[in-house]
Amino acid sequence: MRIIFATILLTATAFALDSEFDVHYRFGISDLSLSHTPGISFAVYPWKNFGFASGLDYSMRKKANTGENVQMSRTITDNAGDEIIFNYSIDKYREELQANTFQIPILLKLRWDYFYIAAGVKIGLPQNMNAKFSYDSLATEGCVYGVCIDDLSYMGFGVHKDGSVTTRIILKTLYMLTAESGVKIKFTENLALVFGAYADYSLNRGFKRDLPGVEWIELTEESAEIKVNDNWKSWKPWSVGGDARLAYSTSSTMVTAGISILIFDLIVALMMFR
Repeated sequence: MRIIFATILLTATAFALDSEFDVHYRFGISDLSLSHTPGISFAVYPWKNFGFASGLDYSMRKKANTGENVQMSRTITDNAGDEIIFNYSIDKYREELQANTFQIPILLKLRWDYFYIAAGVKIGLPQNMNAKFSYDSLATEGCVYGVCIDDLSYMGFGVHKDGSVTTRIILKTLYMLTAESGVKIKFTENLALVFGAYADYSLNRGFKRDLPGVEWIELTEESAEIKVNDNWKSWKPWSVGGDARLAYSTSSTMVTAGISILIFDLIVALMMFR
């Protein structure tokens, strides 16, 4: 895939008469509340109004959920083979999910003097996703043979101290559809300010899981250890919003080649060290 991408890029660069470079900032709504995305991009135009574009974006998203008076019940089996009905309740909880990804767009682009449209795909390279869960007044009890126990702390039953846990989620590479458009305000023949809109939609999920809210890591007749989990089930990102970019266009093949190869080297290095 890297070889194909390099061939397309260098071929387009060698024969391009016009090129365009920009720095931009995107702000929009997403699956995780608000989305902030700074980035750089470049485009080469083998034809007057039609060309290819790529670049590198860094997407940052974060969402928080809160809840009160959560009560749940599930059946577990101890080491002796006895079934225990496990009940737990949480007075208040707060969970946060933060996701940061590098995104590499590969676009087809149509342009006119004061307007452009583009569409294509994006490859998302997740850097980290952290789920943080904090809770107040966790109470647990176990019922076996019709008897409920809620005051054996060494067995994990009773009222627990308030606490929090942070979990790192391993993510898959994302493959997204993307479209964008914008209006140019020219300062000079080469320099312009561009205001536009965009939409991204992932074709696959970054993760998918189903964890119990509270679970026993170890349960014996002498001791027990419990673990509290967050409630995030899956992540399939999307985003819609607007952007602003400062764009510079040139017809210099040497400038086009130099900047394009530099950006390409950054993308390849990112994919290799991920």
